[in-house]
Amino acid sequence: MVRFPGRVPSPAAVLKRKRIPPELEDAHRAFESAIGLVERAKEALVEAVPSARAPGRPLAEALVDYEDGLAEAARAMPGWRRPETEGDWAACDAGLREAAALAERFRLETPDLPFDALMFALQDLMVPLEAFEVAARGWRRLRR
Repeated sequence: MVRFPGRVPSPAAVLKRKRIPPELEDAHRAFESAIGLVERAKEALVEAVPSARAPGRPLAEALVDYEDGLAEAARAMPGWRRPETEGDWAACDAGLREAAALAERFRLETPDLPFDALMFALQDLMVPLEAFEVAARGWRRLRR
């Protein structure tokens, strides 16, 4: 017999999981689209990091894809701007703008970097996008 620690939810409880309110469904889909674009942009940037198996993508190409991904995410932003999400929306909008400005500055001013410096620099480029993680938690609080 398999024992589960704690309480196991009843089938009825599973069916009654909290959902996004109907009036926010379109906005939530737009948020999901924007965060997906942000995640793909971050992945493109990370592909520039060399690994034991691959030399990594050329940094210039990765930066172009990253900046393009941020621009696409910015175009998706208006779709989820609602009074209920305004604080998170504003933080994400500011984060996108800051990340794009940092990426442009990095592209124009940064010389070749050794591996460890490149890792830290790319990580710093993505820090402003942490606002999307906070916004995702905000959307979970909006579920009923």
